[in-house]
Amino acid sequence: MKVIYFVDDEQGVLDGLRRTLRDLRHEWQMAFFNSGEQALEAMTKQTPDVIVSDMRMPGMDGVELLARVRAEYPSVYRMVLTGHAEFEAISQVAKSAHEVMNKPCDSDQLREVLQNAHTR
Repeated sequence: MKVIYFVDDEQGVLDGLRRTLRDLRHEWQMAFFNSGEQALEAMTKQTPDVIVSDMRMPGMDGVELLARVRAEYPSVYRMVLTGHAEFEAISQVAKSAHEVMNKPCDSDQLREVLQNAHTR
């Protein structure tokens, strides 16, 4: 079973992802975190196959989170789901992310990207 971590400081976004992907809960084990720190703590107990992070979060932002995941857990597929697509920010995270998607995003496209995350 594929393990996917979602990280976003906005609970409404996490709730929306949970609802959107609910029908895949028998295929994927999904966990939802409000901060990068919470996700990294959980990774010490279970390493996910995929991590999906927002870019802008208080404290540890998505750039820092994915850079740490890349360094400490290089086999994890790293993805950004962001509503802020400034060139400078995207260029920073591009070093650590396999995929960058804008939010809101098409749910079918998100499912496809997550399904194929480790086959790329």
